[in-house]
Amino acid sequence: MSTPHPIAWRDALDLKIREEFRLPVISNHALAVALILLLDKAEYAGRPVRLPRSALARTTFWSARQTLIERGALLPERGLPGSVLRIPGRKDASPGEIMCAIDPFGHVAFLSAMEFHGLTNRLPKILYFATFDTTSWRQQALQRLTRELGHLLEAFREADLPPLQYSSIKRLNGVAIETLRTKEAGHWRHALDGALRVTGVGRTFLDMIKRPDLCGGIRHVIEVFEAHAQAYLTAIIAEFNTHGGKIDCVRAGYILNERCGIHRAEIDAWVAHASRGGSRKLDAKAEYSPEFSEKWSLSINA
Repeated sequence: MSTPHPIAWRDALDLKIREEFRLPVISNHALAVALILLLDKAEYAGRPVRLPRSALARTTFWSARQTLIERGALLPERGLPGSVLRIPGRKDASPGEIMCAIDPFGHVAFLSAMEFHGLTNRLPKILYFATFDTTSWRQQALQRLTRELGHLLEAFREADLPPLQYSSIKRLNGVAIETLRTKEAGHWRHALDGALRVTGVGRTFLDMIKRPDLCGGIRHVIEVFEAHAQAYLTAIIAEFNTHGGKIDCVRAGYILNERCGIHRAEIDAWVAHASRGGSRKLDAKAEYSPEFSEKWSLSINA
């Protein structure tokens, strides 16, 4: 049996990107990880890889990157950060998919998630995106790097290859991006065959209560509850019981009970979280209103 013909390392990396990467964009970091894993294995698709003459270094990476651009395997694109390149063939990718490819820890949320789940008839002019705060993001990045590289982590650092870094993006394809950074950014699920990360429907309802200002305003939130809460009640109750704060449950309980006419023992149990004699408001950011729900001890300022 004949030995497979060797392939040059640049050619192997070219094939790897074209054949394996399905995301719309790739960062310098992701490309560097693909490079070091390829050279460590020294094989691609059953063919031995001819390695660079010198040890892996930052110059090796930049040479490979430039070669891929010259061959059209990767494309610089105006509007993307300089550390991110477009992968041809995914021009149809939405801004949400691109953001999820650029930020491996972020997800589509708030009004944009409501649109994805068919909960709103509004067409957001802004993509709402959630990701971890600075400290949590760095922790996530270190954990991811350790998982990706394993025993190659030290070699990656010694070669001074591009690290995984946060990119602040304000606009993509003409769409404004509004990013919320929080330590609680891990509540999402995969969609569109893994190309998109988005809050699940239960979490989306919880986010409506937590941040109505990012979900079309409290009046729109109430409209959405009235139109859709019954259909998703099991998911809503489970999410609020698991991740909702006391005031979240009180606000949702009022809307479900008194605006939607939904009465369940699980919802009635949230009355225990009501603060008697307090000054809690349905919309935390709006002015206090004398209209009051006795059952939920809540100023109805919507």
